[in-house]
Amino acid sequence: MEHPEQSPQVQLNARNLRGVAHPLRVRILTVLRTEGPATATTLARRLDQNTGATSYHLRQLAEYGFIVEAPSQGGRRERWWQAAHANTVAPDDSVLAGGEGLGVAYLQALGRVWSDAMTTAIEATASLSPEWREAQDFGDYVLTLTPAEAEELSADIHRLLRRRASPPDPAGSPLPEGAARVAFQFQLFPTSADRHVSHPPDSE
Repeated sequence: MEHPEQSPQVQLNARNLRGVAHPLRVRILTVLRTEGPATATTLARRLDQNTGATSYHLRQLAEYGFIVEAPSQGGRRERWWQAAHANTVAPDDSVLAGGEGLGVAYLQALGRVWSDAMTTAIEATASLSPEWREAQDFGDYVLTLTPAEAEELSADIHRLLRRRASPPDPAGSPLPEGAARVAFQFQLFPTSADRHVSHPPDSE
């Protein structure tokens, strides 16, 4: 969910990765982006954490520029926070290869959050309406691709998703009848059997 005050995206680098390479911070940032501004207390209830933990991680996200203070709501004096950007651009090669391992730690945090989201969705399947049980989908494909073909496939999927993306709605606005916010996750990576990156032999 994008707000007028948000920048479109934030590029991760060796410095700001320190502020987000943690599963709870990824979850907090996701909630602020998809559900709108919140306080440490509401986030603690939403994420089944104590307020001390959410307060600490909110301060870290703010220090590194991922969130900003939002206008107070309902006349309450408690601090409200909102995301500073609509989305995050993954670290580039130089950051991922850095000695501190923060790029990999961030990707591990994403993996945990996405895995938890899928597990929660699976557990909730029985409570869905028949229509949403039919629409829900879990699956994978194993393809044989070159790196260039893999990049092209990812770009095609992103273009399709951008075409399907709905305009941002104000936080708390009602959804169209029968609609739900849907999470689409995809990951593309070499399988374990081919995870080594080989180069063609030098021609003689």
